[in-house]
Amino acid sequence: MIEIQRMGCSCRHDPGFVFDVPQGYDGYLILFVKSRAFFEIGGQTTNVEPGTFIIYDRGTPLHYGALGGDYINDWMLFRCSEPLSADIAVRFNELIFIGEQINIPQYFQLIADGYFRGTNPLTAGFLVRAMLSEIFREAAEGTGAELPHYRELLDLRRQIYAQPSTSWTMQNMAKMLNISMPYLHALYKKAFGTTCTADVIRSRMEQAQQYLNNPGMTVEEVAFACGYSSGVHFSRQFKKEIGVSPQQWRKQAKS
Repeated sequence: MIEIQRMGCSCRHDPGFVFDVPQGYDGYLILFVKSRAFFEIGGQTTNVEPGTFIIYDRGTPLHYGALGGDYINDWMLFRCSEPLSADIAVRFNELIFIGEQINIPQYFQLIADGYFRGTNPLTAGFLVRAMLSEIFREAAEGTGAELPHYRELLDLRRQIYAQPSTSWTMQNMAKMLNISMPYLHALYKKAFGTTCTADVIRSRMEQAQQYLNNPGMTVEEVAFACGYSSGVHFSRQFKKEIGVSPQQWRKQAKS
């Protein structure tokens, strides 16, 4: 599970800004730079243009700052309870120019909305994984933007992560993009390496785990809050995906 510690959007610093933390952090640091800047990594200094992304590994020395003007960035410091690279080919401590290929600021705004309101930290964590998955898949393959309806697919995926309880049927999702269900399935799988149905289930399972931490909600209430019309269906899917029943998960979380 991803736990965001601190973050900020479009943070601006004066032209003399330099950030220097030789010991790094015990969490992961993401930066999306919106101005010209310099970065010192492994003893080498690199100047970058606006639209550059980097994720620092834990304990990595940090030294970067403004270059010829104000320094502006989106940033996020977070921890992760499981290996971050388990299902994402993350490349740490590497400067990647994104430009406008991926709408990173929109991801940050959606994540910040959940983080600062404190309503659903698991949804914010889901969006972090979605952003990283898109960045490193795009960086590795460079073919995503060439897919038909690619921007619409990205918007759909962001909505799935941000609103897990919505009625995300294949029919509804295909209608949103004005394409057939088989075509949506094929495009989504090619774009993200998973199916839209699998993303819906995963987002709901994460949301369910947060609700199960609330002792005032019954399992059936959790099911309805996550978009299921049947508590039995929810419990079966939860056990299939998580490995234990909702009741068992709740007991383990308390111990």
